[in-house]
Amino acid sequence: MNVFINIAVIIICYLIGSIQIGIIYTKIHSGIDIRDFGSKSSGATNISRTLGFKAGLFVLIIDLLKGILPIIIIKTLMDVQLVAILSSCSLVLGHCFPIFYQFRGGKGIATGTGAVLYQIPILCVVVPLFLIVAMFTRLVSLGSIISCISSILIVAVLVITNNLDAEYLIIGVFIPLLIIFNHRQNIKRLIEKKENKFSFKKNVTK
Repeated sequence: MNVFINIAVIIICYLIGSIQIGIIYTKIHSGIDIRDFGSKSSGATNISRTLGFKAGLFVLIIDLLKGILPIIIIKTLMDVQLVAILSSCSLVLGHCFPIFYQFRGGKGIATGTGAVLYQIPILCVVVPLFLIVAMFTRLVSLGSIISCISSILIVAVLVITNNLDAEYLIIGVFIPLLIIFNHRQNIKRLIEKKENKFSFKKNVTK
């Protein structure tokens, strides 16, 4: 019975992850599908570029909470760390590939950050690195990619030195790699020096 409950929890987390606040908010607020604009992502960065900083900040906070609150509930009600870890992966997969929205969602940065930092708090040291790179280059994608690579290296070192349980490699490696994979077009534009820089100005263009 516990196995079925664990599987059900992981599936439910995927469905929760599939709830796209970015898409819902932009349709209610502006009557648009954010995936038709900018980078075609439903994430906070694209919403900030398209509808302004406040809209992006709102979506960022909700997506962060989407990655944290379900894990808090799971860890409170269930004494199975692996379920919380797999549920974190499921949340981010749902956010990136939402069943309710033709499997076209965000890139998993906010939801993944919430899920990972809550369970591996030491990775908070990566946040200043992201902010420094993003602020000085105005390239959020570059900051995200560098932060993900740094997170993988830190988790690997912690596990190798027995300062972190090996099962945390699942979220400490899988989620950052998924986020990097979702940035493959950004990586191409970065190489070609064509990546859009972050701006607080609205840019509602397809």
